[in-house]
Amino acid sequence: MDNTRPPELAEIEAPEHPDVTDDPSWLVALAHVSTWANRAAAAVAAMLLIAMTALILVEIAMRLFGKSTFMADALVGYGVAGLTFLAAAWALEDGAMIRVSVVTNLLPPRARFIAEAFTILSVGALLALLLIHQWSTVSRLYTRGSVSQHFFPIPLWIPEALFLSGLVLLTGQVIVRGLRLIAVGHSDERPLSL
Repeated sequence: MDNTRPPELAEIEAPEHPDVTDDPSWLVALAHVSTWANRAAAAVAAMLLIAMTALILVEIAMRLFGKSTFMADALVGYGVAGLTFLAAAWALEDGAMIRVSVVTNLLPPRARFIAEAFTILSVGALLALLLIHQWSTVSRLYTRGSVSQHFFPIPLWIPEALFLSGLVLLTGQVIVRGLRLIAVGHSDERPLSL
């Protein structure tokens, strides 16, 4: 009797990626650096999530005694923004972002390539604009020494720098996808083990 049981929900299993890539060695090296940075940022995002959860629990406990940190709302808001953007590049690389490929899967290879190239160029252009704007915002906040208007003043360039860091990593991941598309004709991401 066979004791192995097929998975009930096959759609939630990890996507099948080939272990052997057709990427050139320079692209493999670049992808490894991007993967390492994305995983490090995702780990920081996870730590932010743990810290926010702990802060919320402390705030709840303090309010039971009529006290407050007076900062939980602001810090959790900064934390949510930070963890969202720090984890974005990892989510893109890991295939965790929503991607509707109903139409592109029906296209012939050349049209699929063009659609993918258009998408990567469009996203790259948008990220470039966001990076330029965010860099100027962080620089201005740092130069002026702007702080939040909360009980405990926080330099505003710190939460904005988390957003900027996430944008840099996301741009790097899009560049890796674009280079893969140019070098080997597809931009499929595969999990990389370091």
